[in-house]
Amino acid sequence: MACALKGRPHLPRFLRVHRKSVIAPETGLALCRLLFSAAAIVLYGAGCFFAFLAPLRLGREISAAAGAGIRIAGVVSFAASLSWLPVEAAVIGGGWPSAIDGPTLSALAFHTMIGTAWMVRVGLALLAAALFIARPRAGRGQAMIAAALLASLALSGHAEMNEGARRTLHILNDGLHLLAGGFWLGSLIMLPACLARLRDPVLGGEARTALRRFSQAGHVAVALVIATGIVNSALILGRWPDDPSSPYQSLLDVKIILVLAMTGLAVLNRYYFVPRLKTWHERAVAGIRTGTLVEIALGAGVLALVAVFGLIDPSG
Repeated sequence: MACALKGRPHLPRFLRVHRKSVIAPETGLALCRLLFSAAAIVLYGAGCFFAFLAPLRLGREISAAAGAGIRIAGVVSFAASLSWLPVEAAVIGGGWPSAIDGPTLSALAFHTMIGTAWMVRVGLALLAAALFIARPRAGRGQAMIAAALLASLALSGHAEMNEGARRTLHILNDGLHLLAGGFWLGSLIMLPACLARLRDPVLGGEARTALRRFSQAGHVAVALVIATGIVNSALILGRWPDDPSSPYQSLLDVKIILVLAMTGLAVLNRYYFVPRLKTWHERAVAGIRTGTLVEIALGAGVLALVAVFGLIDPSG
């Protein structure tokens, strides 16, 4: 069980239900990964938005409106991280009874990288949940904790297939990929609230400042997502994912298409609608808002894909 991928299924087992359970353990693990990554991205995006993008008054206003959602994300991140190990045990043990089997859980927790990653993740999730529940308008410290929480996903990825320096490089690259993508998608989630305040007589100037800062940082985030994604594919496959018979490569291709669509929308917003905010305000804001919501939907699709193909053997 030293490798994070041992005992895990190929794609077809995700598509059928176990005879004696409502859902297969593999499906449960994919859902656990999806909920955790989505919640961590909300916390990280909120943390970055309030700590680095939004001026003080705007941050207070938006955090008051978004506070409940941020607190829920904190609870979900902790619950999903806590559930991760028992669900992983059920996958490796071949059924849900293994999720409550003491010796299996103990061996997995204390003698595998899966367990080490789980303990790190639970500790970070508990700290992040406590901090964000107490104060949704994050400071830099909270943003850093949320960054570590999101990056901890790299400890459970395909990097575990490698050893030595290659494994370290893969984990670092995967962590950077997660942080860049998390900043992009997580900050996008906060953007509609910012757009709604562009005409506010008090907060309009701060909303424009936040929008400008996001636009500048977004260039770097998108470039890093693409660059680290290419490196990840090279480290995992060693070539372009062009084998349609491979479930892993097929899902990776869909992810690439979704990310390219998100990139196209980001470019459209930045270079077509943003310059027209002064002369064509209402239509420009509507265009940016629509593009942002579509980007968020596409990003949710990316998260769902990653939750599934992150559990699939790339060689299959």
